[in-house]
Amino acid sequence: MRCRRRRSGFTLVELLVVIAIIGVMVGLLLPAVQAAREAARRMSCSNNMRQLGLGLLNYESAYKKFPYASLQNGSITAGSGIPGDLRVRNHKGWLMVLPFIEQQALYDLADTRLATGAYVRPGAGSIGGPRPGEPGNANDIVVSTVVETFLCPSDPGPTNYLTTTSANYSISPGTTTLQGAFTNYDFSVRRFSSSSPKWSQENPLDRRMFGLDDSPRIRDLIDGTSNTIMVAETLRNVINGVAQTWGYAKWVGSGVDPAWWRGINDRMCCGWDSPPNARPQLPSRLGEWSTAGSLHPGGAQFTFGDGSVRMISDSVEILTLQRLAFIADGQVIGEF
Repeated sequence: MRCRRRRSGFTLVELLVVIAIIGVMVGLLLPAVQAAREAARRMSCSNNMRQLGLGLLNYESAYKKFPYASLQNGSITAGSGIPGDLRVRNHKGWLMVLPFIEQQALYDLADTRLATGAYVRPGAGSIGGPRPGEPGNANDIVVSTVVETFLCPSDPGPTNYLTTTSANYSISPGTTTLQGAFTNYDFSVRRFSSSSPKWSQENPLDRRMFGLDDSPRIRDLIDGTSNTIMVAETLRNVINGVAQTWGYAKWVGSGVDPAWWRGINDRMCCGWDSPPNARPQLPSRLGEWSTAGSLHPGGAQFTFGDGSVRMISDSVEILTLQRLAFIADGQVIGEF
């Protein structure tokens, strides 16, 4: 008699069950993998901000004073911040910090006697000396250079400003070859306007740590270094205005204002006079220039005056942000 051998293998039903189990497992594991990747990106972002904080503290140790947020800003058209004819420079303070964040070669390429941005206030005439991009001024190369320390890995936004010849935002008018490099981290400042005063002439009770043409010493941080925001995180893409550039000041933006009334991670778009719940949100863009935010879930990171980096929830009260941003209002925050 012949023995009939039974064939081994999966039936179609068994195969479908296995595929379904694998699908469920992938569905369960994928969020965990994404969360782990974001945790790594957030840690890298925190390290960048810590390095910038250390660079600022080392700068202060060397010069007994912190750098300005911006110097001789051409966008200031009224008030005591006017640079004066032929004196516009549009420098950002990060230029001076480059040697303290392992960017000595880039600093050596810059000429801090000359302008780093194109904007000149109406009636000011031409900038003294050659403009960036003209013979004798290589500052266009400097401020268009992408510096990884200034970039948050969670932000997929552009690293450089989009092609433009506008003097309001470009490095040098009439050129589209080089465009300003963005930063995710910038000085804590009062949101500049055309009538902004110099830092030393601001009201001491609501003065942020940095400002126009001047800056504090450690002794000026009356509320304490651990209670004062020094650097704020932001995004490289905004709806209204232009994101922050690390090397030069332009028409809008010489830093980030943590005390801005819309708080952290405001992404409201369009119809600015409409109620907030009537305006759509764009997930990867902030609503306004010079405001704080990030793509880390739940908030944004800030470097404090002692060099520490802390995450602050985007649900925190505006009053708390103001007390952390103001350097000498006498309102010290404990836990937040």
